[in-house]
Amino acid sequence: MDTQLPQSIGKALLVLSTLTQSGRSMRLTELSMRTGLAKSTTHRMLTALTSSGLVVRVGNHYLPQHVSAVPSPTPDSRCGTLRRLAPFLGDLLLRTGMTAGLAVLDGTNVNFMYRVYSHGDVRSSSDDTGSLPAHLSTAGRLLLAYDRPAARTLISKLGLDICAEAELGHALDRIRQAGLAESRSERSGTLCLAAPVRLPGRPVVAFTIRGKSGQVDRTQAQHWLRRVSETAMRAMLTAA
Repeated sequence: MDTQLPQSIGKALLVLSTLTQSGRSMRLTELSMRTGLAKSTTHRMLTALTSSGLVVRVGNHYLPQHVSAVPSPTPDSRCGTLRRLAPFLGDLLLRTGMTAGLAVLDGTNVNFMYRVYSHGDVRSSSDDTGSLPAHLSTAGRLLLAYDRPAARTLISKLGLDICAEAELGHALDRIRQAGLAESRSERSGTLCLAAPVRLPGRPVVAFTIRGKSGQVDRTQAQHWLRRVSETAMRAMLTAA
């Protein structure tokens, strides 16, 4: 194991540097050819880099996440990003028949910036306030999974013990690995799903959908949420 670890790190750095130097998104096959690594090895390295937040996957393309090289977005640029993403909520409503929302982190809270409501929607407390503690929301947990500093701040704020902290950490890891957050409310009979929109140098944004669990095709809802999120990311990258 010890002798293989440096090799794995070297291969991951090779994939990352190849992406960075290309200055554009690349497919798995092209990366494999450029690096000289087997496709299976390249895919494994990309999976690790994506999980760590160093690489962003958009459909079948990969690109580096230039977090340190890009200045924090101004309020105006963030508002512009959200405004350009908002029309995709209509696509989500059309495809799933579920209420669609666009959410961002604000400290340890999640703010719902836009919503498109479906017929027969089940209301929640965030409809009145537009905000919830992040750990109490599907979209908020998804965003925390992609923002480790915010997650650590929340854990400190809540004063969680070691067991509770580990449980939350494992839950956020599972969300990040799946690229999707999901929750059900037995009391209201509501199913909520959230997926990330990851753009280089910008905070992660969440697309979220919700509906009555007995009236929702969960598999189709997941499919369209992922597909619309990827379409939105491609559109934003093309326009950048």
